[in-house]
Amino acid sequence: MALSASSPNAHVLLRPEVKYIANMHGNEVVGKEMLLYLIEYLLTSNDTLVNQLMNQSRIWIMPCMNPDGLEISQYGDCTSTNGRYTVNNIDLNRNFPDYYGATLDSSIQAQETSAVIAWLANISFVLSANFHGGSFTMNTPFDRYYVQGVSISDDDDIFQTLAHAYVNRTVQTNENCLSDYQNDGFVTRGADWYEITGGMQDYGYLNYGIIELTMEISCCKYPVNNTLPAYWNYNRDAMIQYLLQAQRGVKGLILNEYNQSIPSTEVMIDNRWPTVKVTSLGEFWRILLPGKYTLKVT
Repeated sequence: MALSASSPNAHVLLRPEVKYIANMHGNEVVGKEMLLYLIEYLLTSNDTLVNQLMNQSRIWIMPCMNPDGLEISQYGDCTSTNGRYTVNNIDLNRNFPDYYGATLDSSIQAQETSAVIAWLANISFVLSANFHGGSFTMNTPFDRYYVQGVSISDDDDIFQTLAHAYVNRTVQTNENCLSDYQNDGFVTRGADWYEITGGMQDYGYLNYGIIELTMEISCCKYPVNNTLPAYWNYNRDAMIQYLLQAQRGVKGLILNEYNQSIPSTEVMIDNRWPTVKVTSLGEFWRILLPGKYTLKVT
């Protein structure tokens, strides 16, 4: 569903599109519940930041990407993989086309994967997060090593800032997944933790330049329901502040002398890759930290 204070069913020129997805692993349910809490909060709160967020962006929320896996999952099961996969035994976070053509775990593309791929091709998202469970870690691109073993993206400064800001804004939790790997204060680059191919955040970033984090927000994958209000209290303000980050950086229109968009236009910021693809309306966005940058339009 899409939420906004005005025109939620249509794109508004230069208004950034942002999205939250949860429960792509069906047994990791805390993110799903947090997004349901968030929908209610966005629609009923009079908080100033919420009003700002609802006026300045269109917010897409997918609470459950893997309903079949959720149906298989077991209440109170903190650690097993029961329900992680789809009913066809596909791990959705290993199922997106690899940018460099690596062979995936499954030769079949799940319907859920195909639907998200079509969604990304249709909506020019600026910012995204994908909520998981089983750890308390903010996971940044890349999820696999690429050229010459390098896993650090050109936008690593942005990813690290947003990830640490999310952690710092969460209320103190009792989460302490001692067996987990944390690289730097509960933030890790994905491939430094463990490599995967076919991950959703890499697909969105490399193909569309979407700034996306994978957020592991609970040590227990399917906790009992009386813990959910506490998880909401831990994450609420951080979830709101993260979505507001789509307003920072640079945005604009690139048009010809007749105020028409120019097909296939891209913007390179300094020498950062991937480049920013301009929309059919001539719009572009890029989240950036304060500083001086050179934009090259091609």
